[in-house]
Amino acid sequence: MIDVNIDDFYHDIAVTLLSLYQQFPQKVSLYIEDICGPDEADEFGLHSPRYLSCIGALTWLHDEGYIRYRDIVKQEAAEECTLASKAFTKLAFPKIGKDGKEASSIEKQQSSLVFRLHDAVKDQDSIAVRDLIEAHFLS
Repeated sequence: MIDVNIDDFYHDIAVTLLSLYQQFPQKVSLYIEDICGPDEADEFGLHSPRYLSCIGALTWLHDEGYIRYRDIVKQEAAEECTLASKAFTKLAFPKIGKDGKEASSIEKQQSSLVFRLHDAVKDQDSIAVRDLIEAHFLS
């Protein structure tokens, strides 16, 4: 069975973290449609399950202490949203091998989680996104 909902969850987490990293340390309005794409409410004003799952991913990141926000307003945006230090340190600071050599600044940058996550999202590599999120945010 293919877990599309789980792949979407990982994608939403990755896009959220990357967006907030690019604007760190500012508190921003993070729009749900900017993460999961456009959504049209049905005839009753309800959003699609995909859109609601994106809100669930934001809530999960908040509950786990990776992001902070004041409120999700009208199911449209997370207001005053920013990375928590827990997420910032995971994203920004590379894990360099313990071989005793000093890594160059390029090697440090390319080994950072934010760099690898950005490449995986840009390449639409859902397996790489899944692996990175599982290794760094679910362990």
